[in-house]
Amino acid sequence: MIDRYAQTFKELQNKKKPAFCPFAVLGHPNKNESFKRIQEYIKAGADILELGIPFSDPVADGPAIQIADEEALNSGISTRDCLELITKIRTITQIPIGILCYGNIVLQYGIKKFYKDLKNAGADSILIADIPLEEIAPFHQAAKQNGIHQVMIVSENTTLNRLKKLEKFSSGFYYVVSTMGVTGERKNLNDNVKKLIRKLQKHSLLPLMIGFGISTPGHIKELQKTNTDGLIIGSKLVKTPFKKLPLTLKKFKDAFNSN
Repeated sequence: MIDRYAQTFKELQNKKKPAFCPFAVLGHPNKNESFKRIQEYIKAGADILELGIPFSDPVADGPAIQIADEEALNSGISTRDCLELITKIRTITQIPIGILCYGNIVLQYGIKKFYKDLKNAGADSILIADIPLEEIAPFHQAAKQNGIHQVMIVSENTTLNRLKKLEKFSSGFYYVVSTMGVTGERKNLNDNVKKLIRKLQKHSLLPLMIGFGISTPGHIKELQKTNTDGLIIGSKLVKTPFKKLPLTLKKFKDAFNSN
């Protein structure tokens, strides 16, 4: 079985570039338009996709993604529809596809069935934003059984002792929260993010993908100096109107190619 993440990170490390990972909410603003938006991500040269399953109470997300989730749910999108979208996306690309969702979605669907169907749809990883380390075991077990990477979050509050515990349940990469709080655009990067990356690079056995608050091409250029493995851009792209999306994506991609 090909590990798309390992392959992608290896190729980009040889080029000394981080992965460009745009985020989209599946079904936003509706199922058809969602697919078109994600097609634009792929055309723009995305190295990895991070796709969210809409949820009514996305506690880790700020206004842009909250609104996108609400619009997707109001359009009638279901978890099954999201899986069908992932299947359709997989027919047009072989880059890694990561899924971000909330625990209630998986529990309602059924943990074993969800992971099985997620694998069959063509996804490579899952991050469940509101399930902590202490409750991840049954999800991790289903992930292992289906060859899905269980991605976990680390932040500046993650101690080295907790990082060692996370290693038992994490694979693929760590999702590094660049700033405390919820997702959303930021004018400036957290001053501590570079220190956090250096600390994690010394002790982590997994690649590091930075998310939360990456909002401008300037942020991309600044974070590339940390030699991190990937950068996730979410809220800025989610709220960008479709007509302006190609230009916005180009500006971000150009920033990745600037060094």
